Amino acid sequence: MDIEKTKEYYAQLDYSDLCQCDDCKNYVKKIKASYPLIDDYLSQFGIDITKPFETAPVDFDEETIMYLMAQYIVMGESDGFENTKINDVEIFITESHPMTSITEPHFVIEICPVYLKKN
Repeated sequence: MDIEKTKEYYAQLDYSDLCQCDDCKNYVKKIKASYPLIDDYLSQFGIDITKPFETAPVDFDEETIMYLMAQYIVMGESDGFENTKINDVEIFITESHPMTSITEPHFVIEICPVYLKKN
């Protein structure tokens, strides 16, 4: 893993580069405060939890959106990354993701499931 390159990647990524649907905007707005332990964990790898690469939201009930997964890019090789679980959220490397268009070494991690209140 290259933590510095990962930090640089997220620093150059603008919120306008992210999906602008209401569910993704809700994720960006609420994920950090709702899952502080996950934020702390991802931050150690240089990941900005408010800038997901991909999400999969579904309505859970009238007040909650369940995100079946949220994916994040990590620069470098996956050596040293270990799958983990924090509370009820799984964090692991995934091979199932959209094309990243990044040419240098990187991998994609996934967190799931995530439940957030609707706006």
